[in-house]
Amino acid sequence: MDGRPQEIEEWLERWSPEQRARVEALAARVHAAGGEVTEAIKWGRLTFTVRDDWHHWLCAVAVTDRVVNLVFHKGVLLDDPADLLRGAGRYLRHVPYTEAAAHPEAVEALVRRAVARQTDMLPD
Repeated sequence: MDGRPQEIEEWLERWSPEQRARVEALAARVHAAGGEVTEAIKWGRLTFTVRDDWHHWLCAVAVTDRVVNLVFHKGVLLDDPADLLRGAGRYLRHVPYTEAAAHPEAVEALVRRAVARQTDMLPD
């Protein structure tokens, strides 16, 4: 993505060319979902939100030496007809890169659902 802040470029430089390509592909899917999605490095990850609401961030790209995942902050609340979301935490769910790459339209749909449910919470 052109015109990114230096902080994002420096974060991307930490990763191998293969990991960086995967991060860029996931970021492109998030931005392709539409809306005014913004990105920043938060909590050591490339993180996305709308309306500058970082408390209720949408999703983030998590990178390790072995995997690249798209993590949804409130993934448990998202309708997932393609069955891409993985995880068992209270809120967080992730989509492995390989699944995201195979189902780009479904990932974009998840991002749109995340925007729609950005401030929703589970009942106590």
